[in-house]
Amino acid sequence: MKKISFAMLVLVMLCSCSGSFHKEKWAEEPESRKGMVNSMLSQYELEGMTATEIIDLLGEPEQRLEEPSVQFVYYLGSAGLGVDDSLLRLYFNRDGQLERHEITHD
Repeated sequence: MKKISFAMLVLVMLCSCSGSFHKEKWAEEPESRKGMVNSMLSQYELEGMTATEIIDLLGEPEQRLEEPSVQFVYYLGSAGLGVDDSLLRLYFNRDGQLERHEITHD
């Protein structure tokens, strides 16, 4: 019986780690972004969006880089054992449209 209870607890915890993308929650709870990022990526076609459209959707990035090309960086939460950060990196082309994205652990 204890094994079943433990298994159910683990299952509930795993299910609560992922969730649907909610714009308000993304803005207010950066630590919860890791659980929403896959939903957001499947719900929205980011490639081709402008920087303004991305900011309207995700808010201001934690970091903007200009070299070698424009890049927005959004914090997704702790990665692994909590030593690294999980980051969503958005890369824009010369026309100002999102060209590609990646999730990194830095």
